[in-house]
Amino acid sequence: MKINLKARSWHTWGSLVLALPILIVGASAVFIAHKKALGTEEISVNAKWLPGYQGAEAKAKGVEPRAALATRGGTTYVGTQQGLYKLEGERLVEVEALAGSQIRGIAEAPFGRVVAAKSGIWLEKDGRWERTLKGDAWQATSQPDGSIIVALKDKGLLASRDGRQWQGNALLSAALTGVASEQADKPLSLGKLIMDLHTGQAFFGKDGEWIWVDLIGLAMCLLALTGVYMWWRAEKRKAALLAG
Repeated sequence: MKINLKARSWHTWGSLVLALPILIVGASAVFIAHKKALGTEEISVNAKWLPGYQGAEAKAKGVEPRAALATRGGTTYVGTQQGLYKLEGERLVEVEALAGSQIRGIAEAPFGRVVAAKSGIWLEKDGRWERTLKGDAWQATSQPDGSIIVALKDKGLLASRDGRQWQGNALLSAALTGVASEQADKPLSLGKLIMDLHTGQAFFGKDGEWIWVDLIGLAMCLLALTGVYMWWRAEKRKAALLAG
């Protein structure tokens, strides 16, 4: 009986201590699943008070380089996790228009410079930067014909001859469809199956992963909140008995 009581006590206090982390993980999972609809990537917040964002090591990781470009005009750009920088003399100066945006690729074309960023596709012309297409962009590549190809999440490979109008590449899209068909016929690796079970893709497909994430996230939030409430009720009951 003593062992059971001790185990119950450990369970109660362990659940109480872990309630906040579980609640944070559950709630944040739901927000991540709906980040596009909620627009969380476009909202700037000041979180420097959190321990993980303090110290020299955290600051160094914040400017981790991801892409670089030396233009024909002699200008050097460096893309990082936290924005785009332009080399002036011996120091890098932040490009304000892309401050805080994760840079994935930089390319140059006759019509200007193009940046593929987590916030979309950006075009620089005559020293001015503007976003020409929203989305989650990856890798910008210059083509011999003067166009640029950018990979955009959920839209595939897009090409442009002016940096403003973007359209799919029919040839590459057809080729990728063929590759996807071939891959679908191949057996899954155990690692891929485990990952798809974890994300919910195995049950709802890629487009329905959010259903699985919502279910797990909300369940974690519910367990954390009800656990704290049950502990509070129990403590309140104990106090009432002692007072009586």
